[in-house]
Amino acid sequence: MINRYSIIAFILIFTFFGFFTNAQVRNTDIILSISPEYPTPNQNVTATLGSHTVDLDKANITWSAGNQQMNSGIGKKSFSFKMENLGTPLTLSATIDTIDGQSLSKTMTITGADVDILWEAYDAYTPPFYKGKALAPSQGMFKIVAIPNLINQSGKVNINNLSYAWMKDGKVQSDSSGWGKNSFIFQNSYLDKNNVIKVTASDITGGINASRKITILTSNPKILFYKNDPTLGIRWEESLKDGFTIDTNGETIVAEPYFFSPKNINSSNLTFDWSLNGGGIQTPDPKNVLSIKPDSGQTGSAMIKVVINNVNTLFQSMEKQIQVSF
Repeated sequence: MINRYSIIAFILIFTFFGFFTNAQVRNTDIILSISPEYPTPNQNVTATLGSHTVDLDKANITWSAGNQQMNSGIGKKSFSFKMENLGTPLTLSATIDTIDGQSLSKTMTITGADVDILWEAYDAYTPPFYKGKALAPSQGMFKIVAIPNLINQSGKVNINNLSYAWMKDGKVQSDSSGWGKNSFIFQNSYLDKNNVIKVTASDITGGINASRKITILTSNPKILFYKNDPTLGIRWEESLKDGFTIDTNGETIVAEPYFFSPKNINSSNLTFDWSLNGGGIQTPDPKNVLSIKPDSGQTGSAMIKVVINNVNTLFQSMEKQIQVSF
């Protein structure tokens, strides 16, 4: 009796394992992925196969791109190729012949697309006629704009007819993402030395995608002094240096707070504290313009200092001093 039960148990176990050994695997048991996930036109791309149920190391794998066989061999789990021109779809396929005689296939159609990202310090001050770009202050406001370049069968896709997924420092920005939302505005934290912004633009079918990310570095604000000439106006072409000589009729000095926020320097959020030789001076009006005139017949030197603060932030604070002679 014991032997008969042992034989039956052995047959059942053999049948059980035999069933799973010869079980039919499916195409969905294999994952085909590419890197980068959203390639740009003419970019080199690597395709990779992965599976938890199929032994790909022992399978014969044949790769094709654009309906042309490109590579094959045992265990060829990855394959590198070059994307087509902008808007030209490329069909990538892999045929997997397993060691137990089964044949599987994976196919993917990829269309190269691109997206540019522009950013601006949305509320950072620069003086008139400044030709450079306002830098990013701590706790400043930033605007990021995505300019995608996607082409489908109907031609170039309008930027307003795309869906945008925004991420900041690896976190999805749900409120700023969605259909037609090609811009993203945020305020960085005083703890952030930089911010990594990523955007993915997709057409209505999700078949054409473009992605890009940038890193925005925060910068310290700075103060420069300029002379306000009674005839020519503010001489922005050259800042004042130590040793500047005050005319006997007096001079007007302008302090320009580069890269502070808000952009409006008349805002009550920005304070200007002036001092002369360590002694406080009543805040002038406008608060960034100081007029100074030496006493008649007096000669010597003096130290002029200004401290500028954004009272709504922790680290938007800077001071600048200049030694003048008269």
